[in-house]
Amino acid sequence: MMTIDDNMIVTMSYALREGNGQGALLEVMSDAYPFIFFYKSDGLLEAFQENIRGLRSGDAFEFTIPKQDAYGAHHQDNIVDIPIERFVIDDEMADSIRDVGQYVAVKDDEGVQHNGLVVEKNATHLKVDLNHAMAGKDLHFSGRILYVRAAKPDEIIQKRYIMPDGIRF
Repeated sequence: MMTIDDNMIVTMSYALREGNGQGALLEVMSDAYPFIFFYKSDGLLEAFQENIRGLRSGDAFEFTIPKQDAYGAHHQDNIVDIPIERFVIDDEMADSIRDVGQYVAVKDDEGVQHNGLVVEKNATHLKVDLNHAMAGKDLHFSGRILYVRAAKPDEIIQKRYIMPDGIRF
């Protein structure tokens, strides 16, 4: 049986809760719809990957990642007012921006795109929270490793899981 280490593809199920095992449920990846990924992918939290290193198929896990090792604190200065005209196309509000609670994509002065949550809307501005959705939260994971295999050469090159039909994630 293979253990989780560099250049492995990991299939797992888990429940992610805020704070501890009794906290608010944030996300579920089930046995029927598991999370499959390339171990040591840049897109995953380093603390998450270190907590599962060395596990094998069938192993259960449970750990908490403190917010400072996850997505950091929730910063008030990441909540910004953006003039509504930045979202107007041909004299009409962009269809994607209708209500508080929706996510919008905005570019900063350097042209880098950020996703933010509309938390307030008035006639002239949108107040957008650019913090990561899980900023300010300790993250509690509990789950099971379903399968571990060596990554294929093209997966190693691209540092990502590639589905059997060739679709890349």
